[in-house]
Amino acid sequence: MKDLMLKPYSLCILAAAFCSLCNQAAASELVGQGNDGNRATPVHRIELYSDDGIRIRSNDQDPKPFSTRQTCGRCHEYTLISGGWHFNAHDSEVDPGRPGQPWVLTDLNARTQVPVTGRQWPGAFTPEQLNITPWEMVAMNFSHFPGGSYGEIKAKDPYEADRQAISGMYEINCLACHNADSRQDQDQAALQAARGNYRWIPAVASGLADIRGVASDLTIFDDPDAEDGITFSYNDNLFDEKGLVFLDVTGQPKNERCYFCHSNQNLAIDQENEWTRDEDVHLNSGLACVDCHRNGDDHMISRGTAQHAHGETLTCEGCHIGPEQADVPQRGRLGAPKPTHRGIPTIHFESLTCTACHSGPWPGDEATRWRTARIHRTGLHGRYNLEIRRPHVYAPVMMKGADGKISPYKVMWPAYWARIEDGTPVPVAPKTLPDAAMAILNTFVETEDDWKPLTAEQILDVLKVLESGGQKAAYIAGGQMYQLSGEGTLDISDDPAAAPYAWPLAHDVRPAEQALGVRQCKDCHTTDSPFFFGTVERDTPIKTEAGPEFIEAIELQGINRLYMWAFNASFMFRPMMKIIAFISCGVIGLVLLAYLLKAVVTISRHSADEEVFKCSD
Repeated sequence: MKDLMLKPYSLCILAAAFCSLCNQAAASELVGQGNDGNRATPVHRIELYSDDGIRIRSNDQDPKPFSTRQTCGRCHEYTLISGGWHFNAHDSEVDPGRPGQPWVLTDLNARTQVPVTGRQWPGAFTPEQLNITPWEMVAMNFSHFPGGSYGEIKAKDPYEADRQAISGMYEINCLACHNADSRQDQDQAALQAARGNYRWIPAVASGLADIRGVASDLTIFDDPDAEDGITFSYNDNLFDEKGLVFLDVTGQPKNERCYFCHSNQNLAIDQENEWTRDEDVHLNSGLACVDCHRNGDDHMISRGTAQHAHGETLTCEGCHIGPEQADVPQRGRLGAPKPTHRGIPTIHFESLTCTACHSGPWPGDEATRWRTARIHRTGLHGRYNLEIRRPHVYAPVMMKGADGKISPYKVMWPAYWARIEDGTPVPVAPKTLPDAAMAILNTFVETEDDWKPLTAEQILDVLKVLESGGQKAAYIAGGQMYQLSGEGTLDISDDPAAAPYAWPLAHDVRPAEQALGVRQCKDCHTTDSPFFFGTVERDTPIKTEAGPEFIEAIELQGINRLYMWAFNASFMFRPMMKIIAFISCGVIGLVLLAYLLKAVVTISRHSADEEVFKCSD
């Protein structure tokens, strides 16, 4: 028995060796980084730390909110994560990928709606171009903001720096995605962001703590910890006897976590009947959002395109076509049904994306208006619910993308006052419009169709104010540019700068039985096909007696209308042409058969004559 017992010095040696291994591991990689191949989710019973790096304990008299940078960052490389797709929008050096949904700067009085993003997406403008500070970007987009990015840039403006000192940094809210606890409440996160309570958001939204007070109401002379300041406390029995807190964390976020920021509502469907809408076929089949939109430690989410999907693996083609397998050639990756597309000419796959036929609702005669969670701030409940309708977003609009393929898109029409710089219109931020211009625009008028109507006379007067300094100005709206002519009248022209801003409509995906083409060619190739000749309204505050104007999808596709109409018209005669072709083939076959029989008879007679001749010899 004694031989089996470890002597004290042996224990010391083992302990020293273990500590040495731990130190080596810590030096090379944080505990939460990498993957040893075990698919079980580690239990997160951890210590909480405030933003100053001090451990939070259950008996703290004035507890501070925990910091995700200091708490989660002890095991996970926070700096690496902050470069992920959800948190790097401010970094112009990051590959922007294909255009996505922007933030939108709106101002009802200035008749302005401008797509804004830090990414280099054509048709959108950066916060710097619009004189929007990082602090203002967070305040402008508070309701569906994941934290990090603009939320962790130190304010340079003295007033904003003072506000930031009270509100704190808006750190990445890790639990917004990774908390599996049903108490995670992003509606609460939006409320605290609206109040400027940035540093408290992770603790309160996760249901771990309660808060009272509004940081944006405090001045730099107020004490946030005073009785009339911010009252904050953790839930009873949150800490165990060792001072640890259990967090129900998962590496595979629930669909509901994605839905809060990535939901879309087709306003053609009555809101009372929203429950009748079918979900994406992949989700109905048991897949989760993160099964396709995956990421590694760097949190660079796969966006479903070859450019941002780790090659071709996590794309439509990657799953449904995939590598050929000798044993199951009819199946794609993980048994996904492999499309056959019988009878469809290959030019369709060169000119269309998969989503052109399989995503979103079928194109109609007129694109309908939609609301998106981020732009229209949906998902806020109770008395904080916002019924925002503008900017008007239209879908599905069949357009040609940068890859030259037609795909369904959501579109919005920019509207803004601009100064012409090197022949290019650059938006003038509403807050920087001259007082004289705002005096013209601020006249009392009832809203119509979510806009305050704008008259030609007002446009003329505002442009004169903007050009009083000697620089050319313009107003962009509804796909057109309005400028002062030499005679002092309005010169209206189509301009590429006024084109609608568009981003792909990839979901909800429809199964093959509901895809375009299931009824053969007539789904798209008719002289009034919505695919080519469906319209989208030119959204503008400029109201005319003629009413709203519309543009056809084919104009946005860059295809000659007469050519496509004639091409589609030919499909009307194709069934008749097929019948004629079959009859012609039959007649030709009969003629050939007749000649064949005649040849057989001739050959037979010739053979018979030769036999007679031989016999006579």
